[in-house]
Amino acid sequence: MAVTNKIGFMTRAEQKQQTRQRILEATMEVIASEGFSGVTMAKVAEKAGLSRGIGNFHFQSKEQLLLETLRTLYKEFDEGWRNAVADAGTSPVDQIAAVIVTILTSPIGDTKKVAIWLAYWGEAPSRKTYLEICEAHDREWDNAIEHILRQLVDERFNSHGMTLAAIAESLTAMMDGFWVESLIAADRYRAVDAIKACYAYLESFFPGFKKA
Repeated sequence: MAVTNKIGFMTRAEQKQQTRQRILEATMEVIASEGFSGVTMAKVAEKAGLSRGIGNFHFQSKEQLLLETLRTLYKEFDEGWRNAVADAGTSPVDQIAAVIVTILTSPIGDTKKVAIWLAYWGEAPSRKTYLEICEAHDREWDNAIEHILRQLVDERFNSHGMTLAAIAESLTAMMDGFWVESLIAADRYRAVDAIKACYAYLESFFPGFKKA
């Protein structure tokens, strides 16, 4: 019989979810430190402090585990930028600035998470299921960023011959590039400078965009 409404106790469903989360977090740890080639069910179970049998009970294969880990990454990423937009209020300047800060700082933009993202990006072109997951989430992201930028357009707007979609995609590419730099040039990378560069990029199109 499930125990409910008592501090210190969890239902079976909650215990199962907690165990799955431990396995997913352990998988991320292994990917971040050893890449995809280092991921085995046994190694992940050991990292999570569980038996291999428990790991196999929750995830029947390595591929299923990696797919669910990717979905978990996107869940955190999506919740991060959506919450940033919601918390910023109604100003599009504040909204896009909050998104940039969220993506380029911890926990979304810490080096461990970035290493995991890059590992998946490297695999996606050759794995249809990964590519489909990435494309679905990225479309929603692209549309959201373009929607915010559209609200910044006024009589001072200078497109420099680019569409709003292209401006939004280029902003994303900048942030992706800063993620890569944070890994390969950690000694000189500073998130605060990356954020300022994104702001300067936006100001070149939207003179009304001003952030300290």
